Amino acid sequence: MTNATIQNQFIQICPAGAFYATVGSEPDDARALLLQLLSSDVSLPFSHELVMELTDLDEGEAKDLFDKLMDKNFIQLSKRPSRMISDSIEQILPELLSGLSSTGKVALADNHGFCLGSTGYEADHAEALCALAADLSSLHERHSLLLNRDLAFMGESWGMLDPVGLSQVGFWVIHLGHQRFVLVIDQMPRLNQGNYVDLLSVLARRYLDY
Repeated sequence: MTNATIQNQFIQICPAGAFYATVGSEPDDARALLLQLLSSDVSLPFSHELVMELTDLDEGEAKDLFDKLMDKNFIQLSKRPSRMISDSIEQILPELLSGLSSTGKVALADNHGFCLGSTGYEADHAEALCALAADLSSLHERHSLLLNRDLAFMGESWGMLDPVGLSQVGFWVIHLGHQRFVLVIDQMPRLNQGNYVDLLSVLARRYLDY
C-alpha cells in the first residue's frame, strides 16, 4: 500500500468488522482498534502514524494488523468520509433497527432487559422479548466456560429455530466494553449492511467505556 494510493482516504468499518468488534469482550489488538474506530466522533483519515497511535504498536506491527483487517474485509479505505449520525439515539433507533430483519421486526435490549427501542413488534411483545433476552444472556454467562472455552463456540447469541434450522427469532449479543446489549431479530437477520455499522457506532459513542 503506497502513499499515493492512500492519500486522502478515510478508514471505514465494514459490517464484518463491526460484528467482530462487538461479538465478544475478550481483549485483542484487532478488537481494540475496531472499537476505537466505531466510537470515534469523526471519520478518521488513514495514515500509518494514526494507526500506530490508536494501536500503541510499533510501525511494523501496526501495519501488519491494519493489513490483516483489510484482508478480512473488516475495514476498508474510502475517498469519502463515513456518515456520522448526530441525531439522538432515541430518534434514530427505529430507522436503524428496521432494516436488520427480513420482516422489519427488531428490538434492542440492554443488559437488564429494558427495551431501548423497537420496530415492527407490538410494544408489549417487544418488552417481553427484551426481558427474555436478559434471561438468555444470564443463562449463557453461567455456561460460558463450556460453550466458549471448551467447545470454542463464537459469540453468545441464541435463536429459536424452525424444523429446518432457520431462525424464527434470534437474540444477538453486542459487547461494548463493560456494556452488553441484545438485538432481538425476527426471522432472517440482515447484518451485512451499513445500518448495522451505524447502529453499533451510535451505541459505541454513547455507551462504550474502557
